[in-house]
Amino acid sequence: MSNGIVLDGYPDERRLSIRDRIFLGEGLFETIRVTQARSRHAELHWQRLARSAKCLGMKFDVSLQDWKMLLQQHISQEKLQEGALKVILTGGIASRGLTKQGKHPQLLLQTFQYARQKKPMRLISSDWLRDARNPMYGLKTINYLEAILARRKAMAAQADDVLFYNTVHHVTETSCANVFLIQQNKLFTPPLADGVLPGITRQRVIAACINQNISCTEKSLTQQDIGNAEVVFLTNTLQDIQSVCSIDELVFSVEHPLLEKLENQLNKI
Repeated sequence: MSNGIVLDGYPDERRLSIRDRIFLGEGLFETIRVTQARSRHAELHWQRLARSAKCLGMKFDVSLQDWKMLLQQHISQEKLQEGALKVILTGGIASRGLTKQGKHPQLLLQTFQYARQKKPMRLISSDWLRDARNPMYGLKTINYLEAILARRKAMAAQADDVLFYNTVHHVTETSCANVFLIQQNKLFTPPLADGVLPGITRQRVIAACINQNISCTEKSLTQQDIGNAEVVFLTNTLQDIQSVCSIDELVFSVEHPLLEKLENQLNKI
C-alpha cells in the first residue's frame, strides 16, 4: 500500500502540498456509512474508487484487504459508532501544467457524525441542463461546485435540492442522489448513459429488486414520466432511501409498500 495516508488529528507537517493536483480539481472521493463502528459496503466503494482512478490515470494501488483494514483502523481511532467516513484520493504532486501527471497521491480520511433525515425532500428543476456526454458525471470527483450552486439555488427557493435534466431533457439525478420512480408497482431509474453517477445505493436497490422479484427498469425518464409517477424517491449512501414529496408544482405520495419492502431488504445487504 504505497498511497500516502493523512488522517484526522495528525501533525501539521502532514498537510497537503500546494502543488497537489487536488487544487486543480483532480481528485476522487467516497463517503462510506458507518454503523455499529463498522464500515458498510467497503468493497463496493473500493471497486468504484479503483475504477474511477483508472479512468483518470490516477495511482490507486491499495488492495481490498488493506482498504478494509485502513477504514476500520480509522473508525476505531476516532471512536465512531454511527456516522460516516469520507476518503479522498488526491491527484498527487506535479509541476504547473494541465497535462502533468501527479506523483505521490494522498489518501485523506475524515470521520463525521450523521443521522439519517426522515423528512421527505422538496425538489425543483435545475435552471441549467447537463451534457450526458461529459464523463465527469460518471465519476465521484471532489469538484462539487455545480452541486453547491444548485443546492444554494434550491434553498433560496425554499426547496431541499434540485433535479437535473440532460440536454435532451431526460432526468439524471439530484445534487447528491440517484432518482427512482414507482409506477404501477414497477421501479424505473435513469440509465448511466444519461449522465448519472453509478451510486452505491442505486446499485444495491437494483440488486434488492432482483432478489425480491421486483420489476426495476433502467430507462430514460422524461418530465411526463415524472408527472405520471406515483412515488419518487432518492438514494445515496448516507440516506439509503429518501422519499420525495414534491417536484416543482407536482406532489407525490411518500408511502408505498415497495418502499418499505426495499428499505427492509437494504438493511439486510
